[in-house]
Amino acid sequence: MKKFLNIMLCIMGSLLAVIVVFGFCISYTVNYKKTTCDTSVSPDGKYELTLQAVGEPDWPFGSASGRLVLMEGKDKISQTDFELHNDGGSITSNCWKVTWYEDYVEVILSGEEQFDEQVILYFDGTKELQQLTDIADIEVTIHQERN
Repeated sequence: MKKFLNIMLCIMGSLLAVIVVFGFCISYTVNYKKTTCDTSVSPDGKYELTLQAVGEPDWPFGSASGRLVLMEGKDKISQTDFELHNDGGSITSNCWKVTWYEDYVEVILSGEEQFDEQVILYFDGTKELQQLTDIADIEVTIHQERN
């Protein structure tokens, strides 16, 4: 009888350990796993900008976490985290537009449920973030709703 209890405890403990490991794997994938979605290289080939998805979009129609990583060779210059509101959709290569300049790179991030967001990453490591809004479109919409 004692041997039977020991075997059952071992089986229950092993089963519990498998469930805990499975839970950690799901949590990592949903919240922390970094997936490279796209990469852009400067015209001179000196700099590389990577678009990464961090985890999965919030369920069911939430935002997706992302990251922009600017590299010079093997050295990281800067990293910028952002939230993309795209109706529960994942971050893809279609949600960004990259333009390279002499001393910085400009990224426009677009989502279905947000105004475009401009991110400027300078090659010295500084950065600027700005939401782009079209005031004329907002005024026309408000005026049409009132009529």
